[in-house]
Amino acid sequence: MEHSLYIHIPFCESKCLYCDFVSYSNLAHMQQDYVKALLTEMRFYRGTRIRTIFMGGGTPTCLAPGLISAVLKGVRDIFNVGGCVEITVEANPGTLTKNMLTALKGNGADRLSIGLQSWNPEELRTLGRIHNRGEFVENFRKARDTGFDNINVDLIFGIPGQTMDSWKETLNATTAMQPEHISCYSLKIEEGTGFHRMLNQGILHETDPDLDREMYHYAAGFLENSGYNRYEISNFALKGRECAHNLAYWRNMSYIGVGASAHSYTGRVRRWNVPDIHRYCSLIERGHLPVEGSENIPEGTEMFETVFLNLRTRRGIDFCEFKERFGTDIRLLYKDRLKELEKEGLVEIDEEGLRLTNMGIDLSNRVFIEFLR
Repeated sequence: MEHSLYIHIPFCESKCLYCDFVSYSNLAHMQQDYVKALLTEMRFYRGTRIRTIFMGGGTPTCLAPGLISAVLKGVRDIFNVGGCVEITVEANPGTLTKNMLTALKGNGADRLSIGLQSWNPEELRTLGRIHNRGEFVENFRKARDTGFDNINVDLIFGIPGQTMDSWKETLNATTAMQPEHISCYSLKIEEGTGFHRMLNQGILHETDPDLDREMYHYAAGFLENSGYNRYEISNFALKGRECAHNLAYWRNMSYIGVGASAHSYTGRVRRWNVPDIHRYCSLIERGHLPVEGSENIPEGTEMFETVFLNLRTRRGIDFCEFKERFGTDIRLLYKDRLKELEKEGLVEIDEEGLRLTNMGIDLSNRVFIEFLR
């Protein structure tokens, strides 16, 4: 059985104001100990067949080039990667040096995911980003020169103070660089973030929901007209350049997560690692898996999760695949609800499967809840 592998690197030079991921901006001195622990945790899964790899964070490119090389080399030595089709590493434009790019490429990474977020200098400052657009352009070109021919660029819309004109400028500038993949995420202010504290203090105001939707609709049309297929609600790719790792998530396939706070999902069991980096390293050092908790997933829950994850993709739910996985025809299981959703214009159904319409994408939560009843 093949799995996807997620590797969490929890180090950052500075914590972005919107970020709610487990990351630390003041623990650079722990990088070597953390990588040692990470490699030890990987050995618990020695020989596992891996189809896709994604190194995220935090900022993986905060690691010293020698340490990120050690992680990637360890992956090849510990896991069975003969059938691996994609190795992605997340990068901040402010940390993507020539030495780092050489280390990544030389150790098998073949896809970069670069967090530009915005082309506008004021919006970058609002987000708390450490880079500027000049660094993004320079390091994007360095990545091309190093041989990376599969690059994603992350963008955020709905930034406080952002206008339609500045969002259009970001999209124009990004597509001019010709990345293979573009991700567009609506800003969500999560509890515990700097933005959440600022919101509570009344010094930050959320973007108007109508403007947020207008930005999304414009991006979807603009990117599709520019040759980027919207293959998932927030993700756009040139033909054949869809992210294989993320597609595995959206198809609700098995994955292993290593590192502080990483999640795994195998054999209908979901488990998650401790988030505290000191405790993570301590447990590993004492010979324990750093698991904080786990839960068994009933078939009904797995079925619902598969439905809503599949529906996030443009491909939607394939009737044959669903029946092969669960032994039942979704058209019979949800007959009346599907008929109602189709009547409301929220889903479209043909002989092969069902998928969200454009209106269904905007009202996706309304659709998903129908499969919980």
